[in-house]
Formats: sequence, structure tokens, C-alpha cells
Amino acid sequence: MHCRNDFSDMPNRFPPRQAVSYSTFFLNVLTGRKSAAEARLFATDAGWRAFTRVRRRVPTRFRQVRVVRAEFPTKESAEIVAMVENGAAHQAMTLTFRATQHGWRLDHCDLIHANRRPRPMHRL
Repeated sequence: MHCRNDFSDMPNRFPPRQAVSYSTFFLNVLTGRKSAAEARLFATDAGWRAFTRVRRRVPTRFRQVRVVRAEFPTKESAEIVAMVENGAAHQAMTLTFRATQHGWRLDHCDLIHANRRPRPMHRL
């Protein structure tokens, strides 16, 4: 029996839209719409540790999440930028996926902290 170690056809077997779909799944875990146990199947060990750190850093579940941009710097990697919103607070989040023999897997994620000044209060 001969096992192949060549994954050169992976991008054809695992289209980029699958990475975007998985990122949406992880974002829905943050909103409480999806189970975290199921999400574990779509992450590498390092990716899962990063995701659990993000989940601990957020004070409550997000009300709305959306994918803003998806980039594919190589055939084996996908970088997703998403916005997570909790009421008036908006924050960007990055999710990095890596193509494995089992499909796209979350390899890293983090919240992006913007150094912005608070908005001025409007006078009535």
C-alpha cells in the first residue's frame, strides 16, 4: 500500500470558500449560535488554544458578527478579517486557516485592538 504525502491538489479538493464558511462557524460560536464542541473539529491544536483565549477575553457574547475580507496569500493559507459587534462596541478579529489533509483548519485567531480615541459626546 502506498500513501501519498503530496497535497498539491488540496486547493482543488478544499476550495477557499470552505475556509470562509468555517470562519463564519467560529464567529457563530462567539455569538452563542453554534456549539464550541463542534468547532473544535475545525481547528488545529494551536488554533483551538488561540480561539479559547479569544473567547475568554470577550466579556459577553457578541450580538452580530460578519466576515469583512478574505485573503489567500498562498494556496495553503487563508486570512479572514471579521467584525464582531456587541451593541455599540465594534472590534476586528483575524482568523488564519491552514490547508491540511482533512481540509481547512483554524490555525490562529486574535482580536485586533485599535488605538482610537473615544467618540466625542454630541450636544442635545
